[in-house]
Amino acid sequence: MAMVVGRRGVVHLRASASRLAVASSPAPRLAAAPIFRQPALAVVVAARPYVTVVKYQREDVLEKLNDFRAEVFSTNWADYLNLVYNVPFWESELDKLTSIVQPYLHEPEVGAKFGEVQELMDVLYQC
Repeated sequence: MAMVVGRRGVVHLRASASRLAVASSPAPRLAAAPIFRQPALAVVVAARPYVTVVKYQREDVLEKLNDFRAEVFSTNWADYLNLVYNVPFWESELDKLTSIVQPYLHEPEVGAKFGEVQELMDVLYQC
C-alpha cells in the first residue's frame, strides 16, 4: 500500500505493485491548507455554577452574624483611621456571610438578623 496526498490535503491509500516501491519512495508530504480552510478548534466555554462544599450549621451562621453585627456596631464610627483600616475587612466578611446565610434566609430569625446586618452596613456607608 502507498499513501498519496490529494489536491486538498486528503491522504489516500493505494495498493502498490511491490513492497520495494513503497519502501524506496520518500514519505509523502502533507500540504498545508490555508488558515481559512483549516477546521476550527471546538472550544467550549460554559459558565460553571457556583458550587461550594463549605457547610455551616444554623447555629454557626447565627453566631457569625451576631459577632459581625457586634463588631461593626461597637466600633467608633467617628474614628476615620479605624474605618479606613477595618471597612475593607468588614466588606469581605459581609460577602462571606452573604454566601453562607443563603440556605437559612427563609427562616424568620436568620432572615431578620441578616436584614439587620445589611441595614447596619447601609447606615455605616451613609455616615
